[in-house]
Amino acid sequence: MIIGIPFKPKDPIDDLFSDITQSMIDDGKSVAGYVQKRCKDRDCGTLVYVRNLRSGDEMSITKNRGAMAKGCKLDGDALSTLSEQLERDVENGCDLLIVARFGRSEADGRGLRDVISRAMELEIPVLVGVRDEYADAWDAFHGGFAKSLPLDRDVILDWLRTECVATETV
Repeated sequence: MIIGIPFKPKDPIDDLFSDITQSMIDDGKSVAGYVQKRCKDRDCGTLVYVRNLRSGDEMSITKNRGAMAKGCKLDGDALSTLSEQLERDVENGCDLLIVARFGRSEADGRGLRDVISRAMELEIPVLVGVRDEYADAWDAFHGGFAKSLPLDRDVILDWLRTECVATETV
């Protein structure tokens, strides 16, 4: 009940996940998770914001470290806050969890790995965006339990509608 959606940096993964979220809500399903959006910043290039799919709340998960900063700008405290929000959402029950990125933090054994694992324990279907550069770490994480689907709205929705209905009748 875990699906990896491989994507490249310019692919519209967040638009796809937002659309899937709305379709599932229209089907009467409860969706937890997040999507990302990038915003230009004159000081540091780009800041990344996440939108909680259940509450609609947005927060930055990157730090403005200035125009000369190099390397990762991820705000570890913001990622921890996001993780806590999603853990609560999963524990309170949902029909689907969407994790927009299996990224560097997850590849390094941190990030939202525990949230994904908990959803799997609770038999909640999980959609995870997997950037090509983290595919090996993703494979090691799921250990053969995940299925891969293409970046295709109809294919993903068909799977979800079949899977979510199947888990309700068990």
